[in-house]
Amino acid sequence: MLNREPQSLRWYHTIKTGNNSGFAAHIINQLLIEIMAMIENIKNFSMVLVIFLLMTGSGNALSQELDSDDGTEPKGHKKSISVLPIIMYDSDIGFGFGVKGVAKNYCRRNESFDVMLFGSTKGEQQYVLTFSIPDFEIRQGTIYPLALDLKIEFDKLLKSNFFGIGNEAKNNDDYQFPRELLKFQMAVSRAFTHSFVGELTFRYTHYSVYGYDLGWQTITDQTPGAGQTEVTIFSTSCRYDTRDSWIHPCQGFKLELKVEQALKVLTTDWDFNKVRLEFSIYRKLISRNHIFAFRWWMQHLQGNAPYQELSKIGDSWTARGYKADRFLDNTMTLTSVEYRFHIYKKLGGVLFADAGRVWPKVEKFNINNWHRNWGVGFRYYLENFVTRFDVGTSNEGTRLFFNFGHVF
Repeated sequence: MLNREPQSLRWYHTIKTGNNSGFAAHIINQLLIEIMAMIENIKNFSMVLVIFLLMTGSGNALSQELDSDDGTEPKGHKKSISVLPIIMYDSDIGFGFGVKGVAKNYCRRNESFDVMLFGSTKGEQQYVLTFSIPDFEIRQGTIYPLALDLKIEFDKLLKSNFFGIGNEAKNNDDYQFPRELLKFQMAVSRAFTHSFVGELTFRYTHYSVYGYDLGWQTITDQTPGAGQTEVTIFSTSCRYDTRDSWIHPCQGFKLELKVEQALKVLTTDWDFNKVRLEFSIYRKLISRNHIFAFRWWMQHLQGNAPYQELSKIGDSWTARGYKADRFLDNTMTLTSVEYRFHIYKKLGGVLFADAGRVWPKVEKFNINNWHRNWGVGFRYYLENFVTRFDVGTSNEGTRLFFNFGHVF
């Protein structure tokens, strides 16, 4: 949500990276090429398969009961609400104020309404509305015939950056410009077992980038995604998920394959496909108060895409020691490790490290020149969501992130 780097917190150091690629790098390179080639071959089949399996669900699926994970009583049937006010000050955006709230099962359909409203005195804005039936947490670990998720989001960032394309893109602090995003997303999913879920998603996004100076020689009118642009995406995903919670997993793992296809329809301008493979695992070290979490994520894009859709390293969801969209290209990989622990009552802490990089294509994969960061953070646990505050440090400085939900 809010990514800021106060002047008083900036400091810099240099990490020298060796150039010792060898037999291990060659093996990893060949393995990843084979994985991505296999995904490329099966992506069309997987989309057709998920569509067919979803269509076999009952027409009244949204109002049916959920099978519980222990075979006794259905999950849900409990009203709950969590609300958190947002009050802050930043020299870039002025005074910020807003609210985050989740209301669950007030219509007795296991549904949830998730609302986030934020504005500032200088004009930065973020409004997000999400409706789910059944709710993500209620349906986690259950068998359900159909679920529907709707999301509408509007973001206005007063200061965003474009650093160029590639893993060696130069850093800059001076060339910032406003950027807006309007997004509508609808997803339909079905759980065939307690762990296996198939999902179809439609996403429409309107990007608006303006206020930049051609004299900067960074972003220009010819940069893909500059000005006004629209993207329409249809995607399919298959997920094997044994996590014990959607909001705060303490045990289990998730393996997900997602294939996105952007189409030139209506007024949209782009035609590309994106493949994402992600694995995450969670283990109790002593109890639920001490959790080890690990994530590996690889993504590849092929085709003509705006820079906002490229694979990226840098922001509160990827490498937390770098500015948003710091490194962009077609292919990326990222690993993250977290140690999550309890501090007092609803307050928790986290120690984390992230490492990743981007490439123009999968064949260029190597183990050199990864961008690394480490950091600490706090978590405030409410019944229906987690509030997150992270401080990430890299060789480019220190970054502060305030957002909602675990990074993974």
